Amino acid sequence: MESEGVFGPLRQMSASFWLGLARLLAALLTFIIGWLIAKLIYILVVKGLQKIKLDKFSEESGLKSFLDKGKIEKTASELIGIAVYWIVILTVIFLSINVAGLSLPPSVIDAIIGFIPRFIIGLIIFVLSLFIGKLFRGIVLTAASNAGIKEAEFLARITQIAIVVFGVVIAIQEFNIAAEFIASVFIILLASLCFGAALTFALGAKDIAKQWIESMFQKK
Repeated sequence: MESEGVFGPLRQMSASFWLGLARLLAALLTFIIGWLIAKLIYILVVKGLQKIKLDKFSEESGLKSFLDKGKIEKTASELIGIAVYWIVILTVIFLSINVAGLSLPPSVIDAIIGFIPRFIIGLIIFVLSLFIGKLFRGIVLTAASNAGIKEAEFLARITQIAIVVFGVVIAIQEFNIAAEFIASVFIILLASLCFGAALTFALGAKDIAKQWIESMFQKK
């Protein structure tokens, strides 16, 4: 009985130690596997976005020049891949913590689970805005060129940039990041773009009217 009283706590301490060590090793293994999966997902995302020519669209929309001014050497595909990579890594970290036997507040888990679909939706919106911006740029360029507007290229570029900016704002709002501030900035940017486009269109219309009047006088 005396030996049981002496060695009983030691056995419990030993069992707790080995259980903790097993959980720690399992958490470490979970993290390593998750890290490898995150690297694989990063490669697949970047390759997939490059295959649909996202970098080309970002260059044509002016996004690449904006990143270059900020001394960001990564391409749009790589930046999105990095964002996806870190979301996977954070998920793996929280999963590893749970495997280690440590509990996380339910609010933290709910926030992570809720953010992932919002991020995916925002990412899809951003990519679609690049495609739609490219499409409408071609439409505006063709229509303005056929109308004889000298600033056709400028109008087409403004249209594309406005659509991409609109897509970026909606994507950011999906993340719930300073939604009101972003909306205010977007309204200011959109108003500036519309004013510039209207002014350019007015100048182009003036040239067309001038050419039409001159042709009328030449006929007479």
